[in-house]
Amino acid sequence: MSYQSISQTAAEHESESQPPKESIWRSMWNNNKGACLILLAELAGACMDAIARYLQQGDSQFHPFQIIVARMGITFILSSVYMWWTKVPDFPLGARSVRGWLLLRAAFGFGGLYCLYYSVHYLPLAEATVFRFLVPIVTAWACSVFLSQTFTRKELIAGLVALVGVIIIAHPPWLFGEVNDELHPKKPSGIDKVTPAQRFIAIVVSVIGVAGASGAYTMIRVIGNRAHALMSVNYFALVATVGSTVALLAIPGIGFQNPRSAREWILLVAMGVFGFVLQFLLTAGLQLDKSSKATSMLYVQIIFALAFDWGIWGVIPGAWSMFGGAIVICSTLWSALQKPQVKVEKSSAVDDEESALLGAEAEEHEQRVRRASISA
Repeated sequence: MSYQSISQTAAEHESESQPPKESIWRSMWNNNKGACLILLAELAGACMDAIARYLQQGDSQFHPFQIIVARMGITFILSSVYMWWTKVPDFPLGARSVRGWLLLRAAFGFGGLYCLYYSVHYLPLAEATVFRFLVPIVTAWACSVFLSQTFTRKELIAGLVALVGVIIIAHPPWLFGEVNDELHPKKPSGIDKVTPAQRFIAIVVSVIGVAGASGAYTMIRVIGNRAHALMSVNYFALVATVGSTVALLAIPGIGFQNPRSAREWILLVAMGVFGFVLQFLLTAGLQLDKSSKATSMLYVQIIFALAFDWGIWGVIPGAWSMFGGAIVICSTLWSALQKPQVKVEKSSAVDDEESALLGAEAEEHEQRVRRASISA
């Protein structure tokens, strides 16, 4: 046998023994799978918020309570089916020791959700979305007061800077004088005309909603890993659905409004589906990647919101709103990236939409709760 044939045979044998090289695209996907899932989740969340705003504008005029019934009712059904199918422990009510905390978390979340859907009727989607980014800082402060957790000087500075951003977004006339916001059209097409008073009230309601959401996230820190993430979501969805239904039936002048077209039916159902998809993809993404890179993907939702504002309503926030929003986003993102990465013991705990924003201290708190439950 010649030297050439021997070397050729050896090369073929070597190529057969080595695994095929991974393609560049597959390698990029495997390295960034968690972040990509979170990105898709934020797109689903932005779609859901855009539908909520659309259904409250123009001829539809759905009340925020009916929007909540549609979204959270379908989310409750899909979440319940998923937990039953996957045999989640303690389904459907959760462990007895945390049921009260789950109800309290749901009540706070319901208040925050109503404030969000109220505000998107009067504010551009991007403006309403910006206020959500205040939640992690307010939650950190609340946990320092009620749970004796650390509230660092950097978080305090970030919170004060974000508060300045909120004031700039509001730019009240008694502080800024009459401001000509040139980037914000005077009569945007396909959207209800909003008076300065209605806009200011919507901003105040958004801030109240931040307090409600922060209360919900504080309860999540108390619960820790004693309840599955979807169990928390299920309580939230049930309380929001029942509470909104009671409000629609009890408050005079509201009531349920029948969808008048196939489009409205499809959009109402799509809201609930997007709500579940948001939760599911975030859960999967955060299980794969807990780094600051994955967490920072949560802030991409503001880009989707701006795109929907421009594409659907032909509106972009004014110069003052964009400047203030940039301050809020930069300060909260800086605060999130300052938190050290915590090495978490491998467990069956599942992350969700809320715990994504709570940072390293939430994981430390969950570890303390886990150790306490084991020692008990």
